[in-house]
Amino acid sequence: MSEAEFIINNQAEFLKFLRSRFTLIHMSNLFFRDFHYGVMLYLSDHGKKLKYHDAEKIAGEVSEMLEKKGIFKRIDFQSWKLNYPDFALPRSAKATEKKAST
Repeated sequence: MSEAEFIINNQAEFLKFLRSRFTLIHMSNLFFRDFHYGVMLYLSDHGKKLKYHDAEKIAGEVSEMLEKKGIFKRIDFQSWKLNYPDFALPRSAKATEKKAST
């Protein structure tokens, strides 16, 4: 199994790992370099040491797979918008009250 397939097969765990390292919130921006370093750290934690360039290539493969699944929505050549409702911030009571009163 390739490193990219390993990450995709453990997608939920990988995204939680990224969230523990970087600010990942539903509908927030994610930059390629942060994602690249997240891939390197995640694989390193699982005993797979990669060179910088190899990790960059795997990050590109994984990001394409996550785009196809609709989890990443491309903004430009180096950033995405995260579409992962599990990482949505809790709604505040004030916002709910304002909507109810109008």
